[in-house]
Amino acid sequence: MSFYLESLNELEREILFELEKLHIYDCHEHLVPESERLSQEPDAFTLFSHYCQHDLYTAGMDKKTMAEILWKPGDIDRKWQRFEPFYNKMRHTSYCRAAHITMEKFYGEKELTRDNVHIVSKRIKQANTKGLYDRVLRDSCKIIASVNCDGPLEDTHSGRILQTVRAIDELCSREDIIKKLGDKTGSLDDVLKAVQKYIGNAKTNNAVGVKFMAFPIDGATREDARATLDFLLSDKSLHLPRRNPLNEYILCCQMRMAHENELVCCMHTGYWNDYRELSPSNLLPFIMKNQDVKIDLYHVGYPYVREAIMLGKVWPNVRINMCWTYLISQIFAFEALDEMIEMLPDNKIFGFGGDYYVVEKVFGHLIMARETISRVLAKKVREKILTQERALEIGRKMLYDNPKEFYGFKD
Repeated sequence: MSFYLESLNELEREILFELEKLHIYDCHEHLVPESERLSQEPDAFTLFSHYCQHDLYTAGMDKKTMAEILWKPGDIDRKWQRFEPFYNKMRHTSYCRAAHITMEKFYGEKELTRDNVHIVSKRIKQANTKGLYDRVLRDSCKIIASVNCDGPLEDTHSGRILQTVRAIDELCSREDIIKKLGDKTGSLDDVLKAVQKYIGNAKTNNAVGVKFMAFPIDGATREDARATLDFLLSDKSLHLPRRNPLNEYILCCQMRMAHENELVCCMHTGYWNDYRELSPSNLLPFIMKNQDVKIDLYHVGYPYVREAIMLGKVWPNVRINMCWTYLISQIFAFEALDEMIEMLPDNKIFGFGGDYYVVEKVFGHLIMARETISRVLAKKVREKILTQERALEIGRKMLYDNPKEFYGFKD
């Protein structure tokens, strides 16, 4: 229990112990192939790269310094000297908590200090050997398989990595069209054929989903898309915003194509850069007309949480995915899950997705997820809304049954 909050009460601990026994599905990652990770030169600062870098940046660290500390080999003492002032400002955040849990589990130190930064760096290098992914994901996390984004389709890690592909989007200029679809794209039919080939190739190579960004859907027609394509191809200097008829039309066509190829539409909603573009409610026009298309709604739409929950409440083809959520804020994740259990059938929630490219940090996030889920379920038991048996059933469904059923996974 050393990795969990000491404030957990007896009932929360009982539920947590049961959740720890489960073998689970990890519903979203960004893991590079293990061979790529092993070719790198990780050090203590690697643990404070993915997601922690955002808190370092907003605490005042400039991007050049960040890149030199987090992603490039260098003198450890010099790195620490530049890192420490900003680390001290953000070491209490949820992003940092996952890093600290990870560091304690695998490298024996609870926080990074001037005295242990060399020790942690040495231990990370020593552990960066073949089998790292299995030691973390299979042995420490009890993960059956991870749904992954950005990895090559052929990287399946003996069936433990289930790849998705990114949708073709951001067709905003002639350069974009040629780069993403080829230089023989002269008509809308050419575009659609290229997109269909891309989605078909994903299916042929055992992808399980296509990842989309939840950009606004304004009702663009085929004619609108054709006119926009002709306009862009006519002048290489033109550059439209992402919210344009061609982009929207191709987005909707790809979602149908994904469905026709038995692939899940994995939707990034909410938090990221200009998150105003990515409200879950943007998807409503498509969902209303396409209730057969499987929608896996990432991040509970944060900060548009209730918009996301309402899509799960109203539409049978929508699932709510809690990937990334516990890292953003355990308080938000607790409140969202508390509300969802009250509102949604028990097959609607996916309980965990690490959402990391640093594999060890998946463990830290999973600890925070189990902790939060246990606290919510215990609350429901104390309130007499659930029996303990029913609470554990819901916990198992969130972490195992629901993703398995929706994606059609085989253990």
